[in-house]
Amino acid sequence: MKEEKTYKFDEREPRRPFTVPEGYFENLTQNIMAALPEQESIYSTSIKVTPWMRIRPYLYAAAAFAGIFFCIKAAVGITSRNSQTQVAQAQETTIYSDEYIDSFLETAMIDDWTLYYTLVESY
Repeated sequence: MKEEKTYKFDEREPRRPFTVPEGYFENLTQNIMAALPEQESIYSTSIKVTPWMRIRPYLYAAAAFAGIFFCIKAAVGITSRNSQTQVAQAQETTIYSDEYIDSFLETAMIDDWTLYYTLVESY
């Protein structure tokens, strides 16, 4: 059988192979700042604000609103155009009265069977 090995970490002495010198973290920031070379700060320079820089955010906002407006206008225009064609088609089908259709069928050279067959195919 296999022997189970149990480790008791509390009984062993902790191993610490590396040590930190005394007072290392107390003066760490000052030592790093002393080792850095002296450079001129890039944040201390002032930026010249041009008129274009002042107008640009407003121009971008106006362009965004104009784009949204034209997209909505195009969507509404397409739906109204479709509704106009549906109304025109409905008007075309309701133009003819029953008397007109009856008189047309009486004068047309169509027998009943052909008329019924044509009506059934249309469904």
